Parts: sequence; C-alpha cells; structure tokens
Amino acid sequence: MSLALNDLLICCRQLEHDRATERRKEVEKFKRLIRDPETVQHLDRHSDSKQGKYLNWDAVFRFLQKYVQKETECLKTAKPGVSASAQATRQKKMQEISSLVKYFIKCANKRAPRLKCQELLNYIMETVKDSFNGNVFGADCSNLLLKDILTVRKYWCEISQQQWLELFSVYFNLYLKPAQDINRVLVARIIHAVTRGCCSQTDGLSSKLLDFFSKAIHHARQEKSSAGLNHILAAFIIFLKTLAVNFRTRVCQLGDEVLPTLLYIWTQHRLNDSLKEVIIELFQLQIYIRHPKGAKTQEKGAFESSKWKGILYNIYDLLINEISHIGSRGKYSSGSRNVAVKENLIELMADICHQVFNEDTGSLEISQSYTITQRELNDYSAACKKRKIELGWDVIKDHLQKSQNDFDLVPWLQIATRLISKYPSNLPNYELSPLLMILSQLLPQQRHGERTPYVLRCLVEVASCQGKKSDLESSQKADLLKLWTKIWSITFRGISSERIQAENFGLLGAIIQGGLIEVDREFWKLFTGSACRPSCPAVCCLTLALTICVVPDSAKTGAEQSMCEVNRSFSLKELIMKWLLLYQLEEDFEDSTELPPVLHSNFPHLALEKILVSLTMKNSKAAMNFFQREPECERHQKDAEDPSLSEIEELFLQTTFDKMDFLSVVKECPVEKHQSGVGISVHQNLKESLDRYLLGLSEQLLNNYSCESTNAETLIRCSSLMVGVLGCYCYVGVIAEEEAYKSELFQKAKSLMQCAGESITLFKNKPHEESRIVSLRNVMHLCTRCLSNCPRPSPSKIASGFFLRLLTSKLMNDVADICRSLASFTRKPFDYGEVESLEDDADASLMEGEDQSSMNLFSEDPAASVSDANVSGEAQSTIGAMNPLAEEQLSKQDLLFLDMLKFLCMCVTTAQTNTVSFRAADIRRKLLMLIDSSMLDPAKSLHLHMYLVLLKELPGEEHPLPMEEVVELLKPLSNVCSLYRRDQDVCKTVLNHVVPIVTNLCQGSMDAENTRDAQGQFLTVIGAFWLILIQNGLFLMQWAKSFL
Repeated sequence: MSLALNDLLICCRQLEHDRATERRKEVEKFKRLIRDPETVQHLDRHSDSKQGKYLNWDAVFRFLQKYVQKETECLKTAKPGVSASAQATRQKKMQEISSLVKYFIKCANKRAPRLKCQELLNYIMETVKDSFNGNVFGADCSNLLLKDILTVRKYWCEISQQQWLELFSVYFNLYLKPAQDINRVLVARIIHAVTRGCCSQTDGLSSKLLDFFSKAIHHARQEKSSAGLNHILAAFIIFLKTLAVNFRTRVCQLGDEVLPTLLYIWTQHRLNDSLKEVIIELFQLQIYIRHPKGAKTQEKGAFESSKWKGILYNIYDLLINEISHIGSRGKYSSGSRNVAVKENLIELMADICHQVFNEDTGSLEISQSYTITQRELNDYSAACKKRKIELGWDVIKDHLQKSQNDFDLVPWLQIATRLISKYPSNLPNYELSPLLMILSQLLPQQRHGERTPYVLRCLVEVASCQGKKSDLESSQKADLLKLWTKIWSITFRGISSERIQAENFGLLGAIIQGGLIEVDREFWKLFTGSACRPSCPAVCCLTLALTICVVPDSAKTGAEQSMCEVNRSFSLKELIMKWLLLYQLEEDFEDSTELPPVLHSNFPHLALEKILVSLTMKNSKAAMNFFQREPECERHQKDAEDPSLSEIEELFLQTTFDKMDFLSVVKECPVEKHQSGVGISVHQNLKESLDRYLLGLSEQLLNNYSCESTNAETLIRCSSLMVGVLGCYCYVGVIAEEEAYKSELFQKAKSLMQCAGESITLFKNKPHEESRIVSLRNVMHLCTRCLSNCPRPSPSKIASGFFLRLLTSKLMNDVADICRSLASFTRKPFDYGEVESLEDDADASLMEGEDQSSMNLFSEDPAASVSDANVSGEAQSTIGAMNPLAEEQLSKQDLLFLDMLKFLCMCVTTAQTNTVSFRAADIRRKLLMLIDSSMLDPAKSLHLHMYLVLLKELPGEEHPLPMEEVVELLKPLSNVCSLYRRDQDVCKTVLNHVVPIVTNLCQGSMDAENTRDAQGQFLTVIGAFWLILIQNGLFLMQWAKSFL
C-alpha cells in the first residue's frame, strides 16, 4: 500500500475515535487527503480494478458512514433543553456532517461514478426512513439522490426493480405526510424521476401503485396546496402511458376519480402556468385513451362511463373560461403578448368540441359536483351547483363576432381551424355559409392587428372541408361560390405581403384543389412578375394549379396579345420558368453576382424540377398528374419520433373488430415495371429554353466561383436541380438515360460538384471553424436528400442515379477521411490536478449548507409554492438520467460526423445498382475501419451513435453486403450489448437497428464459413437478450414483438 493510502487508512480509523475533538481534527485531514492527486489516483485505480483487498472509494465511504453514525448518536443523546447558542452549534454540526458526505461523494465521482450504487442507495434509504436521521439529514440525502444518483446513467441502470419500487413507496409516503412536515417540491421531483426510472427500466409495474397518485391529488385539494403537484402529475402521466395498453379500464376509472379533483384545484386554487400545462396534458391523455382517433361510441372504440360525460362537459366549460381569461390578460397587460394560445390547449379544445358538439343540442344544464367540499359531500348538506353551457358551432361563431380584439378572436380562430382540420365531418353542411360569411368579413381587416394569418389558416381548412363534401345543394353551392369569389379576390390582392404570403398561397391552393372557383388568367400572372418571389408556398400552390388546371398559352387577353405581337413575346409557360429560375435577374444574368432564390432556398424535393419539366410539355396538366401519380415509397418515409400514443389508439380501435389490419400479413411491395408517360410530348422550343436558363445559372456560378468565398450549398442546389430535371425527362420518356449522361446539363452539373468538392477538401484543414461546420452539415443534408435507394421506379430514383454519377472519388474519400478524423478526435482528458478546485467548491458548499440550515426534508419551504413554478420548467426536461443516445450529448462536430456517415452509407448502398465514379467497396472498408476494436469505444456516446448508424444504414435492403463485411459489422455487437445490457433505452434501439442485418443473413451466400460466423454472432446476442428477458423480466417486451 502506498504511503498516501496508508495515511488515508489511518485517518479513516481515527474518524471512529471516541473523543469528539480528535474526530474533528481528523475530518480536516480527511478532506485534505481525499483531494490529494496521488491518493485520488490510487483510489480510482483500485475502485476500477474491483479488487476488494485494496483501499478504494467504497471502503472509505464505509468508514465515513461509521463516523456519521457516531456523530449522530452524540446528537441523539444531547440534552433537549439547552440554550439558543447551543442549539445553533448543534445545527451547525449537523450541516457540517451532511456537507462532508456530499463533498466526499463529489470527490469520488468527479471523474466517473466509482462508488457502488448499492452502497449509496442503502445509505440514503436508511437515513431517510429513520425518524431522527431523516429529520436531520433527509433533505441533503434526497438532494444527493436527485442530483448525484438519479442523474447518473450508470446508477440509473444499476438500480434493481425492487429498489425502484422501494424508492417509489418511501418517497410517496413522505409526500403524503401533512404539509408542514415535508418539503413537497423536493420529494415530488424525486417521485417524478423515480417513476420515469420505474417505467423505463423495469417491467414490474402494478396498477395498484396508481392509488398513490390518487391519494396525492386528493391531498392537494384538502390541504389547498399545489406545491410539487406538477411533478406528481407529470409522473402520473408517465405511469398512465405505460399502463394504458394493458389497463385501459383501470386508467379510465382512475380518470373518473381524479379529474373532478383537478377541476376543483384549477378553479379554486391560483395555479401557475406549468401546473396548468401538466393538467392539460393529463386531460388530453384521457381523451386519447377514451376516444381513440375521435371515436364517439363504444361500437367505434370509445370507452364509455357514467361519470365521463359530465366530466367532459365540465372540462369544456373550464377551457372556455380559461381561454377568455387568457384573452383578458392579453388585453390589459402592459408590454407585448402573443395573441395566440398554446397549441396543446387548442388541441384539447378541438378534441372536446368534437365530442360535445351535437346538432340536436344547442345548450345544456350541467352539474358542477367537483365544487362540493368533502364535508358537504359527507353531510349531504349541499346540492350540486348547476350551470347552463352553450354548445355547437354557434359558440364558435359568436366568439368570432362579439369582439374585434385580437386576443379574443385569435384563440377561437385557432380552435375552429384545428377542429375542422382534425374532424372535417364535425362541420355540418348548413354551417358552411354562415362560418364562411364571418371569416370573409374578418379577412379584409388585415391592416388591423395580427388576426389575418389565423383567418387565412381557418379558411384553408374550410376550403379543404368543402372540397370533400359531395352532398351540397345547388343553391348552397351558388351562395358559397359568391363568398369564395370575394375571398379569392381579397387573398389575391394580399399576395405581395411577405408576412402572410405563405397563408395566402395556402388558401389559393386549397380553393383550387377543392374546385371551388374557376381559375382565371390573372392567377397565372402571380408566377410571372414581381408581385412575389419564388418560395416553398408559391411552388406548392403552383404544383396544385398545374395538376388541376390547364395553363393558358398567354397571360394576356386577345386584345392585349395583338398589341404585343410586334415584339417577340414569351409564352406563359416560359414566363413561369423564367420567374422560377431567374427571378429579378438582368438579361445578362451570366455575368451577374446576385443569386436567384432558387439557388439559396430549400424547396420540396423535386417539386421545382417536376414543375419545370411539366411546363415544357404540350400538355402540362397530364405531365404533372403523371409525376404526382407515383406514391412515396413507404419503406423510406421518415419514422415518427414517438408513435406510442398513436399505436395505443390504433390498438383500442382494433378491439372493435371493425378493422382486421393487425391480423393481416405484411407483404413486400413488388417492384413494378416503369411505364413512360404515354401521350406526353415535349414542346422542343420550351425544352431548349429551359436548358438555356439552367446552363445560364450554372455559368453564372462557375464564372463567379471562388474556392474560399463561394457557398458550396448553392453549387449543390444548382447541380441537383439540373440532374433532377434530367431525371424527370427520363421518367416521362423524353430522353434516354445514356443521352442524359452526355448532355451539356449533366457536364455542367459535374463541374459544379467538383467545385463543391473543393470546399470539402478545405474543411479537412480547418475542421473546427463553426461556420464551416454549419455549412458542411447543410451540404450533407442536401446531398443525402438527392439520393434514393427505393427499388420502385420514380423520378427520384433516376435523379438519384444521376447525382451519384456526379460524386467524384476524391470527394467521397475526403468525406471518409474527415469522418475518421472526427471519430478519433478526443476532448482534453481529465487532469487529476483539477481535483484541487474541489476545495473551493467544498467551501462554497459548506457555506451554502449553513445558509440553508433551516431547510430540510421535514420542513416546508415557505416559498415552495412560488419557486415550484421556477424549477418546474427545468425539471421537466432534465428529470432523471440522460439517455446516452440523446442529441444533447453530442457537439456540433459530432452531429456533422453522423450526417457524413449517413451520407456515405446511403452512397455505398445506392451505388450497388448504379454506375459510379468511386469505388464503393473502398468506402465501405473505410467505414468498417471506424468500428475496428482498436478505434471503437462504445462507452462514448458518439461511438455508440456511429455504430448504430452503420448497423442500420450500411446493410442494403435489395443488394446485401458481402458476408465477410457482415461479419465485421457484427463483431462489436456483443460487446456493445454487454456494456449496455442494463440500459433498456439503448437495448431497444440496438435491437431495432439490427433488424436490417436479418435480411442480409437470410440471403443465400456462397461464403458458407462467413455466413455461419455471422449467423452465430447474431443469434448469440439475440439469445442473450432473450435470456435476460426470461430471467429478469426487464422491459424489453415492446421491442420483442416488433423484432420477431
């Protein structure tokens, strides 16, 4: 044993000395020794080696606990009736003991969590459960639990199911103590974190635990205190989401019990906004569970109960009052406030309106039983309060008419918009004209206030809703046509306003799509002049118009046309092309330094290209419909972030047996043979004009190109635009692919991509400049978006093949080299000398402990109900330990690296069906070198992300990897799974990402030895997971079903 450790061991033994003065002297020596660099280094090494015969941090902690126990015994035996100064000395002693424990734990775990989770939990639980120790040290121990244990992922994963449940029980019993005996906010935050841990790390949840939440909510009503209630309700929501699938009836019954209490708390207590947010989320969850996808009857999948209807009407009444209150606060508050109401409140209101609006009921008398106190309920001394409420679309129309203040109008415009959007059948035919009349009266008032965007959005949904109705009477259609004509005119005039341009184009598109009016020549002039610039909303509107309407030959009438025949006049189609590509550029645009919007704006993928190619066709409408006919490949649509609630709703709907989708076998979509556009012919002059404009854009970029100053994004946008146009031409059969490769457009695109590659080469020399990182990330996103590995013939697939041909071997190798450099980049390691700074932290901590001596676990913080609002926002997002796969763990460089990795994976998988200028096998080899055992460290968040990306993206669906590369890809799998075997979030993600490899293993391969090796590695890992599932009952069942 080293001299440093020997000194520490002697000091630890002296901490058990019988004389208090000796112990006090040893404490100062103890604090000095545990921050000594040499001692720290030895303790770290011994703790990591797991050899119990050497002094390590756990052994030192056991000595410290004996010291705390000895000091506590002295405090217990002290005489109760002493002077104030003696009491202050005793209080200071308590704080010193507690601060010493906190300081020791921070020293031990500063570099990595080295103290055993079991030791820490045992100390905390024993302290909190003991009546005396809990009163003295409970608050500090609970803070340690919340900030130093539950936030550490290693500890989070090591806590057993039994320990989670014990923590849950102990702290909930503390929370249910009388208000004056407990710091509610601290305990509630712990319950929130523990519930999250329970639900994510174990499968041992019981619906009986719901009773705790019910008691906590009822206590909040009785004690008229909402301190910590937002955390209790947030934990309650986590619990309900986990239990809803298997305990729908119990969850709904609990809603019947607690929602009236929450209604009472909302109406009778002054709640902060954070608590209201959580209550709204709970209301919304109950709606989802009881009325999946808006189902109204039990036959359609709704869950009905005798109490629920009354609760629903009371929530409706509460929300109307709340919206009115929000509007009043906005009108009379000083300073600027947003006129809009938060989307979660609007979503809930729309769902409830859908349930309570009934064509046969305009008003209803409801009983407000939640307002009765418990004493009145027991004595039967009070009857339920009665209140009349108004229902139906008249409520919305009245609110849209009775006030001209934006704070009153906008929330109801939001509600109407969401209600019609989500439940279009809820708007009866006879309400169309009155509602449209009101909206048309609000629309011209756009100079006043901020309502206009909301009016336009509401009109978009009304137009979409009317377009779906096929049972309107002729007289009603005539009335509606007059209104829509007026609205069209107003919208058309306001198109130049950039503030509402997106909404204006959205409305024009919805009117066109619904066939609500006839489109005239004036409409097409929008896309030829300076009234507005090309933008995403404008392009989407133009796409709809080209799909539905026939483009006139000229934007001018016959008389106007004859006057201009002397000079060369462009056709309307060519004017639209010029507007899209060369907006506000001079005729000699090749020498211009100004870039048109098409080169510095992001448009929907291939939307612009389809418009341009359609405009060069003799029948543009037929061409655009031909392009739009090809559906998006489902296998490559973006996965939903959190489909859990949607899946639960689908499950509840399927229990009605109206749909049997869940019994059907999912079949692979066959690869269809592509048929070119029959009857679609090109207008050669227009095609030549389009080629000339595109070549002019490329020349402009190449003439003004500078390696240092030219933005690579504009180069890639231009090259992708040109190959996109070529892809669309090939798709309709105008040109063959070989002809496209030889075209001047493709050659220019190639030159542009070579210039873009030079900026990537520059990044290799300056990889830490933030501006370059952001720019290169945008470049990677643009490039990846241009690629498609879908087997179905489509313009996107053909354009993807052209774009791949643009990628040079140098560009691909440069990106691969940057990936290797970023993956091997390590931040500055911890220097043991830094532990010296803990002395200052400790002093500050001790001082803080003295200042807060009056606050402990068993005394209510007088400002708790106020401060709860301040801490809640932070706690909501940071509660519990952070997932190692959370994006917050990654730097901007890390995110760039992962974007590059996805791009390379897409390139090498797509290259298997295309001719390319780089060696895909070499790039794959470089990618697999990233996960070599000498380089991969799965304990690092970035490397874990890296491996998961390769595991999911590298195996091709149609063309599998060579089996020896599958073996290389699977080699780290067992190590990664072993390292994270207790982390359920990571396990689930790993197993979901490993699914693509199964298709590779199922393919017949001539390489029998490598095939057996790969299958053996894969089955070993899956078998280990299955064994854990059976033995420990860990929470892996949700992935197991989808995986199988």
